[in-house]
Amino acid sequence: MTSALESPALITPSGNDAAETVRPLMIALAGNPNAGKTTLFNALTGLRQKVANYPGVTVERKEGTWTLAPGLPTARLIDLPGLYSLDAASIDEQIARDVITGRIPDLPAPDVIVAVVDATNLERNLYLVTQLLEYGRPLVIALTMVDLAQKRKIEIDEKKLAEALGATAVPVVVTQRTGFEALAEAVLNASKIPAKGAGWRLSEMAERELAVLSGNNGKSINRHTALRDLYANELPEGAERRIATEQARGRLSKANPNWWQEPLLARYDWIEQVAAKSVRGKATPGLTATERIDRILTHRFFGPLILIAVMLLVFQTIFSWASLPMDLIDRGFGRLGEGVGSLLQPGLLRDLLVDGIIAGVGGVLVFLPQILLLFFFIAILEDTGYMARAAFLMDRLMRGVGLHGKAFMPLLSSFACAIPGIMATRTIENPKDRLATIMIAPFMSCSARLPVYTLMIGAFFSGNMLFGFLSIGALLIMAMYLLGIFVAIGVAWILKRTILKAPTPPLVLEMPP
Repeated sequence: MTSALESPALITPSGNDAAETVRPLMIALAGNPNAGKTTLFNALTGLRQKVANYPGVTVERKEGTWTLAPGLPTARLIDLPGLYSLDAASIDEQIARDVITGRIPDLPAPDVIVAVVDATNLERNLYLVTQLLEYGRPLVIALTMVDLAQKRKIEIDEKKLAEALGATAVPVVVTQRTGFEALAEAVLNASKIPAKGAGWRLSEMAERELAVLSGNNGKSINRHTALRDLYANELPEGAERRIATEQARGRLSKANPNWWQEPLLARYDWIEQVAAKSVRGKATPGLTATERIDRILTHRFFGPLILIAVMLLVFQTIFSWASLPMDLIDRGFGRLGEGVGSLLQPGLLRDLLVDGIIAGVGGVLVFLPQILLLFFFIAILEDTGYMARAAFLMDRLMRGVGLHGKAFMPLLSSFACAIPGIMATRTIENPKDRLATIMIAPFMSCSARLPVYTLMIGAFFSGNMLFGFLSIGALLIMAMYLLGIFVAIGVAWILKRTILKAPTPPLVLEMPP
């Protein structure tokens, strides 16, 4: 039988009982949005995963199993929400902090954190790494998109990066499935040794204050929590911690009027030093192909025109391509009903089967091709990154009615179904903006309404064409969708100027390549 000492993929809980049961190694994946975190998670788990929600919130919890080495028990791998920092400005960031500190019920704190870092944007991704190091947990760096970085003439010396961070750095190319064994080995090694902690430091006086807060009243807290207590806008909970924090802030403000800027400046100074040591070569000067395309797609004049053209093309294609499979399904169920009817005597059973079950199921399935095509095109727009460009374009319009630019994505998801669209509003930090988006999401024409539109338009405008190639039906469907959008905009404008009045924060959006 393999013991906990022989198997690093098992962790023995603390306690006096030597016969305590062991648990699998807990590993958390953390990283910026679009850094390749979820793609890596899917590759490591082989899609052997379960999806649920964290207790009390609608934030999705993804967990799977990862075989670190042959003969070892599988480790538990949890995919944290994509985030830029751990400052808990949103629900996702709060959940990530709670997972790392072990505050989630039935979910132990991770034994190792794997920080997924985009090699093409090293300095930006390292900001989150500086915060993860402050928790004092073993950390491994997974460098993704290394192949793209090499194409841009960016080379990262993972040994120097690991030396600067105090954590092993492993290059990983998910599409080629390279680096997985080295990553697993690094995780196993990291689980056996204590973490080295954060490498960056504040001024001598600020470090003394942090040391006092970290061990205040004998209750030790990690460096990140102490930093939040000292530099956050609000005071921490608990009378003793609050008093100690106020006193520390008072001493720092007397010594330096701009004391509150010190952590941000110190982090970025340290990040620049790390990047200077570990990055060889520079990106090819000039605009990349993606940047050239973005100049057109996000143009103030051409961008909205392209967006309208794309949406019109989608609806035109849905209306045209779906006609053939819809006719086949309709004829198939018609012939099935005729065949079953010819085998049965007239009566209640025949009417139930032919006019009830067969006709009813056929009447629903006949619209399945249109719904599938709608989801297919939404998936294409998401995978190509055009959804993010559309959100950027719509931010100006959203701000005109008082909504955040991030509201565009949940509203766009509501075209498929309002329920996932409402759930997607969790990315909107402001509660009033989130509530306003939730209230207008049902005005979007979801996929369940598409069959109704098709039935009505087909009955009155079947076969009508404009200019000989543009379907009147496609134009009318687009008009119905636009009507829902304009009604939603009007309702949002009223809500944001009455019961949900609040300032709109700036839009921070990741543009995937």
